[in-house]
Amino acid sequence: MVELVLGVHFIVVLYLVLGFPIALYYNHRLFRIVHTSWLAAVSLLMVLGIPCPLTILEETLRQNPVYEGSFIASWMNRIIYLEGIDPQHVVVMDIGFAILVIFSFLWKPLKPVK
Repeated sequence: MVELVLGVHFIVVLYLVLGFPIALYYNHRLFRIVHTSWLAAVSLLMVLGIPCPLTILEETLRQNPVYEGSFIASWMNRIIYLEGIDPQHVVVMDIGFAILVIFSFLWKPLKPVK
């Protein structure tokens, strides 16, 4: 069960990171709005120091601080939590990325509704 939650968490992270260039390329209104909303919510959680609900669920299911699952799951865990990088730098990078996504609405406005 922990690996399933970790997989969902990994997909959410990929969506937030890779969704930006995809959103700019296709400029689909709903996709861009949902992507930006999710990114804003994650950024707000990080700034307030509130752990992600998926992280809390993973820790609850794991019931120990060190993950000892499969090889793939352990690497997904390292990627999601950016092991070796100062948490303050992660917050700064997240805020910078959120600002970039928000300003992208200025240089590439949403397609008009038909």
